[in-house]
Amino acid sequence: MTRPRLRRVILGCLLSGLTLACIAFIRDEMKTPNYAGPWVYGSPDARWTVTEFADLECPYCKTYTPALKSWIQQQKDINLQWHHLPLDLHGPVAVHEAMLAECAGRLGGTKAFWQAIDQTFERTRSNGQGFNGHLDVDGVDQQDLVACTASDKQIASRISQQVGEALKAGVSATPTLLVRDNMTGRSIKLEGPADGVLLLSAIDFLAQKNE
Repeated sequence: MTRPRLRRVILGCLLSGLTLACIAFIRDEMKTPNYAGPWVYGSPDARWTVTEFADLECPYCKTYTPALKSWIQQQKDINLQWHHLPLDLHGPVAVHEAMLAECAGRLGGTKAFWQAIDQTFERTRSNGQGFNGHLDVDGVDQQDLVACTASDKQIASRISQQVGEALKAGVSATPTLLVRDNMTGRSIKLEGPADGVLLLSAIDFLAQKNE
């Protein structure tokens, strides 16, 4: 809950006299971090953003994403942004796992989102087979995570929206990367698991277009 909204809620409580009910509401609101997607790994102020269109049941993403995150950690001015693209061939399992990650983020923030991504890739058998058991995300209550995954229509709509955006951009396979210069808005699409050399070449290409 933002500070201005918190002040308005407290004022409303004082004026209405519903003190106990308002205290319970504020406690529940403060327990849940503000949803601030899209989810970014690395510096939010980086000039360059690598957007990964990914499916949590994609075996190539399972191998590639940890390597990409490791590479991002070594870069000073590049961040990673996640974009859900659960593929039809992986069935409802891929959508369910996307819901899990988004709900983890909503309940626990950015760190929880990426922890859910990591755990899903570590545990899934891929290709629509999913994994047994549940995620163990720091700071996220398991019952809250299950409830959110089962019923949060806003998150389900957001995932559907991301799928639509990907298809509109001509992205239909995972992993696909979009390298963007946040200074100019220019971008270039790379299909497949691009390594660090190719990513830096794409960045150099976009930088030269500014000269």
